[in-house]
Amino acid sequence: MARPSDSLVRVSTPSAAGRPRKTLAGAARRAAWLARRTLERRARPGAGIASGPNALRRELPPGRFAVEREPATNALYERLSEQEVTAVEQLIRATPGAWEHYFGIADRATDRGLLLSVGMWIGSEELAERTGLIRAEPPEEVHAMSRGALTAAGALYEADMVINALTAGGGDIGEVRAALDFGCSSGRVLRSLGAAYPGVDWHGCDPNVPAIEWAQANLPLARFFASGAAPPLPLEDSSLDLIYAISIWSHFEPSRGLDWFGEMHRLLRPGGHLVFTTHGLTSVDHYLKAGLRSSEQSHEIERALYRRGAWYAAEFGEKGDWGVTDPGWGTAFLSPEWLLTQLCPRWRVVEFAPGRNQDNQDVYVLQPA
Repeated sequence: MARPSDSLVRVSTPSAAGRPRKTLAGAARRAAWLARRTLERRARPGAGIASGPNALRRELPPGRFAVEREPATNALYERLSEQEVTAVEQLIRATPGAWEHYFGIADRATDRGLLLSVGMWIGSEELAERTGLIRAEPPEEVHAMSRGALTAAGALYEADMVINALTAGGGDIGEVRAALDFGCSSGRVLRSLGAAYPGVDWHGCDPNVPAIEWAQANLPLARFFASGAAPPLPLEDSSLDLIYAISIWSHFEPSRGLDWFGEMHRLLRPGGHLVFTTHGLTSVDHYLKAGLRSSEQSHEIERALYRRGAWYAAEFGEKGDWGVTDPGWGTAFLSPEWLLTQLCPRWRVVEFAPGRNQDNQDVYVLQPA
């Protein structure tokens, strides 16, 4: 009876080419190569997943606060009499093309914020005097988040959002004695809030020194100072009732961001509020639909949020963000699960609205526990 090895040799009898063993070895190598290539394709980021602007479309709509009004805008607008409103409208109509561009065929300006902004842009002295708004725009070489007519009254959208968030979180702007805009740039939001609520001792800080210097010289409604890349800030313990930070934790490397949460905790008085925004899952969808991030990178961020709860990249490079160079300042996405695991129980969450900031960034309201 033949041994098993003999049988195998007989099966591999010489072929027409006369080299059966080399042929089998080559076939085995090719089969192994094909298997490896298949596995590599399956493992490659973005392979086998949907692409296109709607690939990560969320069925969950952006959240809204328990309280949604226009408190800062209304506080400014309601200082104007009916006659003064009419005078501002007439001034806008007298500026060629201004009324048609901003208000179309409307007989009256029903958008209060737009009336304030355009009125300030065309130089209504009466409007500035009655509201306390300041018509000042940084030069091109100084950082500003936005420019032009729509921000001539400051950042009314963000100002309203901060006060709505504070109110929804159980706070009252009327009880705020001192507040900080953490990451204020050249004071866009403080221009609105400082005018709307002049009784608050407003502070603003930012690591961008030219922006701070411009704000110090042009916006007397707040106290501005340059901040470092890491804590602390030159403010006393428990000295603030409100801190807000718009699109700041969306840039901190996560561990750096946690250090700054510790500093905010030090600065807030008992019962104070921290309002801040971050990139979350709604932002992944937002940037993909807008064509600002590729499908492959968007899926990478989505996977990171699921697996680790956070994604970070130092995307500003050697030139930095308007001259601010810091490896801990780039682009961050944070999941609520990661944030709350890190922050609680030292912080208490009193309001959360996913995607509330421009249908993009998540908004949180915290209180020291």
